[in-house]
Amino acid sequence: MNVATSIPSARFSALLVEGDKLVGLEDKLRDEGCSIRRATSRATALEAIAGTDVIVIAPSSISGDDVAEIIAKANGASVLVIAQENDLAVRAAKLGASVMVGSAIELAAAQIKQVLAVVDLKRKVARQAMINMGAGIPSSSPLSGVVQRRSAPLPKEATPDALDALIEAAEGLVPMHKFQRVYVDYALRRFGGNKVHTAAALGIDRRTIQRWARARAEQRPAAPAAVSSSTTIQS
Repeated sequence: MNVATSIPSARFSALLVEGDKLVGLEDKLRDEGCSIRRATSRATALEAIAGTDVIVIAPSSISGDDVAEIIAKANGASVLVIAQENDLAVRAAKLGASVMVGSAIELAAAQIKQVLAVVDLKRKVARQAMINMGAGIPSSSPLSGVVQRRSAPLPKEATPDALDALIEAAEGLVPMHKFQRVYVDYALRRFGGNKVHTAAALGIDRRTIQRWARARAEQRPAAPAAVSSSTTIQS
């Protein structure tokens, strides 16, 4: 059965899928500002998915197939699977869920915090995209929030969606030095490649960005002559 639990001014809506034996995840979700619905079976979980921001599955009483179906029908919600076996963890990860193996409650709390940070980031980007659309400001994609601040197009190497890379790095908990580079790359796209504006926004030295961009350029294969005349990133 589902038990609805709410808190005043909740920031997120969470669905907790676990057995009757509670392990403390509900308290951790509430501490992070979540209103909580609980489900103890696949059927009740699927009924409660609508309008959910994050789904946390502690599959002590449901099968791997049930977990997979819940992930597949998450309807845009972020999913965290707390698995006891590596096979289930790998299966859930391949379906796009965040995973942890084991039952350490503090580690689960850290994972929940990380997943909710990504949810919050996606919300902010979506809001900014709506503001940009209302103001007639172009962006690289409807949900990217990446504002092009010059009339010339960005160079070819700048066209991939840096926001997707940033979210993927956050969800994957990559080493901090790698995350910093992905974040700087995202900021550069927001400022149309302008290193001065990017450095000022991030509170770092412009030369740091220049060194990183130079190192990245040296690692890329040489571009064909026909492409070499493309617009360069502004200094």
